[in-house]
Amino acid sequence: MTRFFKHTIAALALAALTLPGPVAAQDAAPQTASPNEILKATHGDWEIVCSTAQEGLCVMRQFGKNAEGEILIDVRIRKLEGATSQDGKSFPAAIQITTPLGTILGFGVTVKVDAGESRTGAFEVCIRGGCIIRDPMSEEFLADLKAGKTANMTFSQLQLGTVSVSISLKGFTKAFKAL
Repeated sequence: MTRFFKHTIAALALAALTLPGPVAAQDAAPQTASPNEILKATHGDWEIVCSTAQEGLCVMRQFGKNAEGEILIDVRIRKLEGATSQDGKSFPAAIQITTPLGTILGFGVTVKVDAGESRTGAFEVCIRGGCIIRDPMSEEFLADLKAGKTANMTFSQLQLGTVSVSISLKGFTKAFKAL
């Protein structure tokens, strides 16, 4: 097994084990934690929620909503320790993006910070609460999020077509430091 593969697997496994579960779009209550989580702090438009099952297990979270206030996307970020690629680039964090059921999986989710480069993540699995992407984040992507104002996330839904949701990056850096 190559070193890159081992570290990528380790990063994804850590992300899968440490990020709280997704929130179903129709059941989510913005600005509140689920029964498995405690709201620890708010930094700008980002919340820090911690698991009630594992002490010290926290993520930063934001819900992306449509014009009617319905949650269409749940974005969570968790710090990683020691995850690197084969060429030595570190993965300081992992991102989890959950979209509603009915998402067309083949298109993934495209994330664009302000007018920067687009990045696309592939879906890992769909469960009752939605369809999930979990990916390690590069130092460059993390820096873009810290410096940006808005992250636009685009995915495709069966009945809605292309869906675009903006996530505010106000408070992102403070929330990440607080993790």
